[in-house]
Amino acid sequence: MSLALNGKPGVAPETRRRILEIAEQLNYRPNASARGLALQRTQTIGVIVPDISSPFYAELVRGVEQEASRQGFYLILATTLGKASREEKCFQLLGERRVDGILILTPRGDEELVQRIQGRGFPLVVVDRDIPSSDGVVEVIVDNFHGALSAVNHLLSLGRQRIAYINGIPELQASRDRLRGYKVALQEYGLELNPKQIVTGNFTLEGGYEAMKELLSSCPHVDSVFAASDSMAIGAIRAIREQGLRVPEDIAVVGFDDVPLAAQVDPPLTTVRQPIGEMGEIACRLLIQLIEGKVIPHRKVILQTQLVVRGSCGGGDAKGKTQSEKDGC
Repeated sequence: MSLALNGKPGVAPETRRRILEIAEQLNYRPNASARGLALQRTQTIGVIVPDISSPFYAELVRGVEQEASRQGFYLILATTLGKASREEKCFQLLGERRVDGILILTPRGDEELVQRIQGRGFPLVVVDRDIPSSDGVVEVIVDNFHGALSAVNHLLSLGRQRIAYINGIPELQASRDRLRGYKVALQEYGLELNPKQIVTGNFTLEGGYEAMKELLSSCPHVDSVFAASDSMAIGAIRAIREQGLRVPEDIAVVGFDDVPLAAQVDPPLTTVRQPIGEMGEIACRLLIQLIEGKVIPHRKVILQTQLVVRGSCGGGDAKGKTQSEKDGC
């Protein structure tokens, strides 16, 4: 009976159908605890995040939780509080809880630690963090370079040429890739790079606000800004308005992420959508495959981004349209 209920081979199709029909009539649901005991598992997944209050990480964890729930697993969260040095403590904590596997959602940390844990055969998947020196660590990331390239090209297509850039945390690979996309777009358009138009906002709302104030002081004639996260873009809009300037008439703004709040701000934020929830779901699915001893042929999954056009750069609407749906802003 258990073979049929769990979709295992060795059961005749007609027998499987009859057993499933009876289970449905009786409203039978497998006992996750008993199943985990039989498999010598706890049916739990450890998730390491830097800050659960961040809209990006909240959406990412939501995707993880949805997939985990579908497959009968539960989550235990451990936060690094944004400190890479706390990552090993989080590993220890989750190890003591005997989780079946770990998802690392932190963009920075001890890469050697990650490799040591993975080298011990512990099921492990890394999200939003590229580890170039990794030997077989499973990663789920997005194409940050082309996402940034599309954002800046969009501003250029609108006639904006004094485009500033608010970077995230400079040492992170995602920040470096988005900065590279910004630089390549300007170079391909024939514009000279102005170092004063590149500032750092550390992926926070307050950081974006302060970075935009710095830009308006040192480069008062910028006509647009591309921020490497929606939080920084929203902070930048506040700073622009405090100076008596208008968005998008005086300064167009584009973000990156497409968190739920992006469509609700005024004006609605044009942004580069990365599939945040899908990243979480895919990472969780891959981790469960590792837990079950399955072979994963592709150790690095790269997801594509999509430009979503809204009102913060001169057009669009609250719902937003992707670049393929609408040319121009």
